Amino acid sequence: MSYKERKDLAGKMAKVFKTDTRMLSKEMQRILMDDLVTAFLNRLNVLTLVENSEPENDLAIRCSDDAFELIRNRSRQG
Repeated sequence: MSYKERKDLAGKMAKVFKTDTRMLSKEMQRILMDDLVTAFLNRLNVLTLVENSEPENDLAIRCSDDAFELIRNRSRQG
């Protein structure tokens, strides 16, 4: 995931959790959103690997202003 895509995802999460995080400073909100993006992406990777039982599958997320798109790359060597 590119830096811009990651930043976009963090921004969307910040909108969703705005009410819950308003008592935090802007810096702490930024740190929390970055942590949530990391946790979200890691969990998606794990669940996709378990679901497909193919550890060579890659997972990516593309973000637009109003949607997330899950992209699976099933590349195999051999």
